Amino acid sequence: MKLTSVFPQIKTGSKIQKGGNVAADNPVRNAAPVGGDRVELSSGSRDVLKMQEILQETPAVRREKVDDLKRQVEEGTYQVDSHQVADKMLWSLLSD
Repeated sequence: MKLTSVFPQIKTGSKIQKGGNVAADNPVRNAAPVGGDRVELSSGSRDVLKMQEILQETPAVRREKVDDLKRQVEEGTYQVDSHQVADKMLWSLLSD
C-alpha cells in the first residue's frame, strides 16, 4: 500500500544530493569555533564520574567472601548471630 498520496512530501529549504555531503555545503558547519568553547565540570560532577569509574572496576561479587562462606557451610562451622539478624530486621522496619 502506497501512502504518498495520503501524506504529502515535506519540503525543506536545504538541498539533498545523493552521495553528496550536506556538511560540506554548509559554510557555518565548516567555520572554526570562535572563542574556543569549553566545558568545566563542578567538583561534584567530577566526584560522580570518579565514583562511576570505581564502580565499573569493582567486581559485582566478592569471590573471596563467597568462597569463605561456602567453606564454612560445608564444614558446618557457619553460625548465624540471631541478635544481629533481629537488630537488622527491626532497623529495616523502623527506617521505612
